[in-house]
This record gives sequence, C-alpha cells and structure tokens, in this order.
Amino acid sequence: MKVQKATSDNILEVMYLLQHCIEDFNSNSVYQWNVAYPDYFRLLGEVENNSLYIIKHKGVCIGTITLTQEQDAVFESVNWKNNTDKFIVIRRIAVFPSWQKMGVGKKLIQFAEEFAKDNNYKSIRLDVASSSDSLIKLYESIGYEFTGEIHYSKQKEPFKCLEKIV
Repeated sequence: MKVQKATSDNILEVMYLLQHCIEDFNSNSVYQWNVAYPDYFRLLGEVENNSLYIIKHKGVCIGTITLTQEQDAVFESVNWKNNTDKFIVIRRIAVFPSWQKMGVGKKLIQFAEEFAKDNNYKSIRLDVASSSDSLIKLYESIGYEFTGEIHYSKQKEPFKCLEKIV
C-alpha cells in the first residue's frame, strides 16, 4: 500500500469512503463531518491543488488525507506553537471503517510528517471534533499537542486543535 496523489477519477471513490466514515462517526456520536462537507467540488479543488492523497489496497481506496497550507479563519484565534508561515494543515484524514486499526491511518500520518519535513515545514496542524476522544488520544500519543479550541459555524460542537513540531 502506497500513498499517492488523487486524480479527478478518484473523487467518487473518496466520497464513498467519506460517506462511510461519516456514518461510522455519527453512530458513535462524533460529528466530524456531515453530508454538506466535504462535497464533490471541494474534493475536485483539492485534486487541482495537488493536496488530496489516497491509499489503495487491491485497487480500492481505503484511506485519504488532505494536506494544505490553507487554514480556516477560525484557526487564527489558536495559540499555535509554530508562529511562522511554514506549517501544513491536515485538512482531513479518513480510513474506511473496516480498515481502521490496521495501520492505514498511521501510514497516512507518517506520509504527512515525511511530506512536511521534505518540504521544510516546521509543524503540522489539525483539528478534531471534541467528542472524538479516541482520535484526540491517538494524536497526543504520537506527539501532537493541544493548542486550543475552535468553533465552526455549521457544527454543533467545538473542535480541538493540535499541532506537532516536525
């Protein structure tokens, strides 16, 4: 399994994967994403910006990650450890539910960290729904530190922001 840049031909596969992740999150009372986000056109923009990556197993998309320097305006209120403009944001990371806890997410995170180092970024930033205790613990266990909380206008709960200096 190798992480690769997504193409426009992969968008429907990624949407299928994300829909299953949304259903899985919702069944566990975690509201990370919804039917409006992410949509086809957002994913197409990420493909065009070379920020959407996928991982496949036997030709089937089982994971995805979006890496970008773009961050939402709400991120500006966070007390980030790296105050330079040399950071990368994990906009979204998802693993098909039946492939979770099998090392796919770890491989995607390792890819992000290698990408950051190879491109001279100083840190990686991300946010996660506050109700997702298991994801927060996972990120903290691999060196990501809590830096603040943000509120998206279309989400019910706050999101925790984490950062890792690389």
